[in-house]
Amino acid sequence: MRKNIFKAVICGALYRPYDDSVGGDPTYSCAAFVKRFYSQVYGQNVYGLNDITSTPLIDSGSFYETTAPKVGDIIRDNYSVHWAIVKAVSGNTVTVIQQSAWGDSFTKAMVGAMIEIGDPNYTFFTWDGNTAADTPAAGYTISYDQPQIQETTAVLSAKVDNPARYQVAQVGCYLWDANDTLLTRHVEDCQRPESRFNMWYDVQGELGIALTPGTTYKYQFFVMQDGLEYPGNVESFTTAGTAPEAGNASSPEYLEGEPVSTEETDSIVVSDDEAVRSIGKVREIFGWDQPQAMEALGTAYLVEIGTDQETQHFSVATLMEKPASLILTFQNGKVVKSQWKYVYSSGSDTALAASSALYDQFCRVVDPRMSVARNSVCTGPENMTSTYGDKLEIVRDMDGDKPYVSVTVLSRFEEIFG
Repeated sequence: MRKNIFKAVICGALYRPYDDSVGGDPTYSCAAFVKRFYSQVYGQNVYGLNDITSTPLIDSGSFYETTAPKVGDIIRDNYSVHWAIVKAVSGNTVTVIQQSAWGDSFTKAMVGAMIEIGDPNYTFFTWDGNTAADTPAAGYTISYDQPQIQETTAVLSAKVDNPARYQVAQVGCYLWDANDTLLTRHVEDCQRPESRFNMWYDVQGELGIALTPGTTYKYQFFVMQDGLEYPGNVESFTTAGTAPEAGNASSPEYLEGEPVSTEETDSIVVSDDEAVRSIGKVREIFGWDQPQAMEALGTAYLVEIGTDQETQHFSVATLMEKPASLILTFQNGKVVKSQWKYVYSSGSDTALAASSALYDQFCRVVDPRMSVARNSVCTGPENMTSTYGDKLEIVRDMDGDKPYVSVTVLSRFEEIFG
């Protein structure tokens, strides 16, 4: 029997502003993604993705039609020349990962699309070398226990049902604040083949996050197998005690109001070198003492420091000639997270395209400079999120009806930018 070679290899879908040439582009077409996926994940060359009657061809082995698709299978649209990959299967519903798939206005990528098994519009093809049948589609159930809540920490726990006794490789937890800002993504090795096992985390003791009294947080547990995450629901809790008054971070001598973007600043295009240098500046701030940050950034950046009751904006200058915020998170008097965030002036097609281009540029310049691979996921129709381990996060998403791009330094790391 062949070894299952479906590994934790990252293969992100790529988009560029739409024009008539995208469909045949060797990088951005739908077939280009399928070829890249099989090359990066399986080390195989796929070809023959020609028309609505084609069966994919591969260097080693062959493809055959299937009515029981699994992760990694190829999808053919039988009524248009379009190809995609099976990302997940839940019952009769298949989640698709694809590129060169657009909404009616050709300004929104179709992310997280789903199709039903048996729909005559689609045909599924399985490679005889893909043994991903051992990968569960919806084999795990995560049932949360009541959290044990204190003022500055909480113990979060859950029971994981694994009736098929799949070999779990890792488990982990996401923690967000009430504004959906990611505070940490914790992952640990966990070789667990049992049909049921427990998970628990002391937020301060194990995740390293000191919580604020009287404050709401969100969390989500997940298990990992073959490089894929199987998450539970997103839950929330509120710490005990009373939220503190705004501290000295709201010193009025720095207060300038929210940053204001315009069509002109939306359209500013920066060089790759300037993008790299700007990310490096955000990285340098990690670990600074709060007085040092307030003194230095008062004349260097436009800074947004969130408190429990309000958000203040500081200083006047900014990075890349865009009136963006620098959002700092302090713990025990030190910066434990630094984020650069630019919100576009409108939700126009032009702004959407510009935000997508900036996000793509950040990922492109960061990829060769990091010692860990990029993991890219979509959490919604307008979202793209790329993480580099627990070090760096790049996001394109919506702030109300306006797109934004953010770069967040999550931990101290040695990689050099610029």
